[in-house]
Amino acid sequence: MNKTLKALFRRKSFVISFAILMFFVIISATANLLTPYTNPYEFNQEYVANPYSPPEWASIFPQYSGLPPTVAYHFTTSQAMIQEEGNVTYTENSTYVVGELGGDGSYLNVSYPFTYNSPAYKEAPSSFSLNFTALIKASSSTDVQVNVYIIHGNETYFLESFTPTAYSFDFLYPTCPLPENTVSNFSIVSGGLNFVNSPYINSLSGSARLEGGILIPSLIFKGEPSSYKVMVSVKDLSGTPVKAYISPPKLKNEGYLYGILGTDFRGSSVFAEFVLGARFDLELSVVTSLVIVGIGLIMGLLAGYKGGKTDTVLNSVTDFFLTIPTLPLLIVLEAVLVATNLILNVNKAFIIFTLIALLSWMATMKIIRSATFTLKSRTFVEASRALGGGSFHILSKHLIPNLLGIIVAQIAYDVPTVILVESGLDFLGLGITSFPTWGNMLGYASHELTASNGFVWWWILPPGLGIILLSVAFYFIGTALRDVLSPYKTRGEV
Repeated sequence: MNKTLKALFRRKSFVISFAILMFFVIISATANLLTPYTNPYEFNQEYVANPYSPPEWASIFPQYSGLPPTVAYHFTTSQAMIQEEGNVTYTENSTYVVGELGGDGSYLNVSYPFTYNSPAYKEAPSSFSLNFTALIKASSSTDVQVNVYIIHGNETYFLESFTPTAYSFDFLYPTCPLPENTVSNFSIVSGGLNFVNSPYINSLSGSARLEGGILIPSLIFKGEPSSYKVMVSVKDLSGTPVKAYISPPKLKNEGYLYGILGTDFRGSSVFAEFVLGARFDLELSVVTSLVIVGIGLIMGLLAGYKGGKTDTVLNSVTDFFLTIPTLPLLIVLEAVLVATNLILNVNKAFIIFTLIALLSWMATMKIIRSATFTLKSRTFVEASRALGGGSFHILSKHLIPNLLGIIVAQIAYDVPTVILVESGLDFLGLGITSFPTWGNMLGYASHELTASNGFVWWWILPPGLGIILLSVAFYFIGTALRDVLSPYKTRGEV
């Protein structure tokens, strides 16, 4: 074993290929740790940033220099800065800041500081969103008001105001409705603010008042590095006691750059698609290759060892399958099976795996058959037969061990073949479409190539290079294993 490993690692091509393979194995195994997303093609995991956002490191290129990235701020109750006036008591836990207000005009301000780091940004964020959860317990809909602000230095931007009401369709200008005695999820999006629902925009004049939702990111985030605060204020408008539960907010500034590999046309994370696609392609290709080689090994051993009519029949069957154009037949069969629902409640990946395995074993069979013909006539096999060794003994003790190099090499050779075939189906839109694979990433990206989005190079290059590097790595690994595990070398005959 040590001798075999030393022989393998003396080959530079094997070392480099093994390192490439280990890279993809590691990112596949740790995909759930590397990204918080499980399926970026699902609606609730889309739009993590602006569509067609290049990666953050692309700012080293002149055309992307100075563009702000998408930044998310996730606050905790431990960061809360609390200010109160009047008859107010409050407590904190891991989920909420809980305030009890017991007097007319008393209020509780809960602020969360953050720094907008943009020393070289040429533009403000394109938009921002602010989300938090609140539960207001009041005896009357006019007892309390919840106001949301962003504070920058001496400037206060009054974004929106909410008044609890028993009926969600009630609207009390200039406040928005807030269901009382119910946990409510608040989502303030800059593009949805206007002079009707936002006191700050209502205070503007001229065209700025009409275009407030578009202009407000640049009015608040002016581009220089500064300290800001998000503030949620609960104000008691009467002498009736009010109890308020306010969760820490989540603020996201939508910039023009995002993450390690940017976003696609949905605004989904390309990095998440890449690592999840790598895991799927590796799992599918390795399992399919094992099945392909398993079928080819059984057919090849039977044909080569038995010979005669068995060989003629199996060889004829193999030749028949070799005459079939594999990819066109795969496309037709997969389309027919899925479109006509002939196979119900069967995972599409399983259908693709089955079809590729059933239509790709022929080359392995021919190679195993040829090697078996050669091996069965060698002296050590004849000696075993003369000593009374049965077919099972000869196959398990002599033929298969001497075919090990070919078997392992064929598995390595078949992996890139499966990846290419599966990626081809996905690229054409006939394979997996509901989950990221390298093939459908290329397929979707090819439809979005325009000069206006920079030809989405950050979306096309990762899966393209992944397919090339993984295919080349498996080829050289297979070649090294075939040479090192050759029965002639292990016996010292060459």
